Order: sequence, then structure tokens, then C-alpha cells
Amino acid sequence: MKAISETNTLFKRNLKLSLRSLETVMSGLLTPVLLMLLFVYVLGGAMDVGELSYVDFVLPGVLVQCIAQSSSVVGIVVNQDVHSGMVERLLTLNLSKSAFLNGHVFAAALRSVMSSFVVLLVAWLIGFRPNADLAEWLVAWLLIFCFILAFTWISVLFGLLAKSAEMASLFTVLTTVLPYLSAGFAPTDNMPTAIRLFAEYQPMTPIIQALRGLLLGLPNPPLVQAFLWSISLIFIFRFLAIVAFNQRVRKK
Repeated sequence: MKAISETNTLFKRNLKLSLRSLETVMSGLLTPVLLMLLFVYVLGGAMDVGELSYVDFVLPGVLVQCIAQSSSVVGIVVNQDVHSGMVERLLTLNLSKSAFLNGHVFAAALRSVMSSFVVLLVAWLIGFRPNADLAEWLVAWLLIFCFILAFTWISVLFGLLAKSAEMASLFTVLTTVLPYLSAGFAPTDNMPTAIRLFAEYQPMTPIIQALRGLLLGLPNPPLVQAFLWSISLIFIFRFLAIVAFNQRVRKK
């Protein structure tokens, strides 16, 4: 119960810090909206995605990129806490180590969920029409939440390992590029061989295809592969983040 209470306290603290940062709020909400409008209205006419409308095709890719970019912010915040002495002050209060990491992760996850709602709303306003039933929506949101947790823990690890907030922010570059090198914004069939192979076997592609299949009622979405990737990333990077945090604390 003590760890839960401490996690809740730090969750509220991190959420308040996010709300006070206008830049964080605006980038988390406006960036995905601008991406959606850019791809649908500027690039959509040049894309051949078969029988699907481009807004239907591109939504999962924009959604995944939105989640990845939103999650990347937590790495910068964690890095600032580590280097500002906040961690030491918290640990002198006999705070559990897990509460510090979990408080950051849950606050970041909530920001990503809010951004995902904004993306879905804007997509619906410009023509996105899903065919999913209630069960498919529930599975889709479960997959979205798993992906949010996976990339949040990856960002936390980057934040702990980076020597400065500027270095931690380099993770944003990775989250920006990876969705483009996937099946999120264009079919992989016409890509050069090396890029096509990378796009087909990197984790974002099965997650995007699974979301596309669930929301649009397409046959045989790769759900098992998508959940395996997401859950594996959660466990691996959560473990690595805890190890990195413990090493940071012992050095102090």
C-alpha cells in the first residue's frame, strides 16, 4: 500500500508538471493533428493504398507516431530529475525506488492516451470511418496501451542513461523516423529491398497492421505478433530501466 500511495503522489506531481508546461501540452496534442492533416490533404492524393481511403490507411501510422513522440518526453523529464538532485531528495524521504519510475511512466501513459483520443477525433472529423465492433475496439485499445507502456519504458531508459537532457531528447529523432520506415504511411511493396525488409520486420509494422485490421475489419490482423512485440519490449526495457536507475542511485 505504501508503494501504491507513493506512486500516486509522484504520478500527480508529474502530471501537474506536464500541465504547467505549455510546450509539452501543445506539442503532444497539436503535432499529431498537423501530421494527420498533412498526410491526408497534402500527400494522400499521391498514395495508392488500394480500396482503402488514405485517411483510413494512415490513421494507425499517425497514431503510433503520436504515441512514440509523446512517450519520448518522459525521458527528458527523468533525466532532469536525475541531474537536478530531485532523486536524492525523494530518496531521503524513504521513498520506494519503484514509485519514482512508475510515477513517471503512468503520467506519460496518460498523456499518450489523451493524444491518441485527439488523433482519433480529428481522423473521424476528416473522414475516418472504422468498422470495429465493441470487442475489436477493446482489443485495439489494449494494444495501444501496451505500445504506450513499451515506448514509455524505452524513453525512461534513454533518460537514465543520457548524460544530459539534450542527449535524452535525441530519442525523439528515433521515434520520428521509425514510423516512416514501416507500413504506417505507405505500402511496403514498392520500397527498395533493404528498406522494405527493415519495414516489414521492425516492431511498429505489425502493431500498425494489427490496429488497421482491428479498426477497419480487415482479415487476419497480426495480433499475436503485435502483442508479443509490445509485451516483450515492456518487460525488457522495464528491467533495463530499473537496473540503470539502481546503478544511478548507487553512484550518488
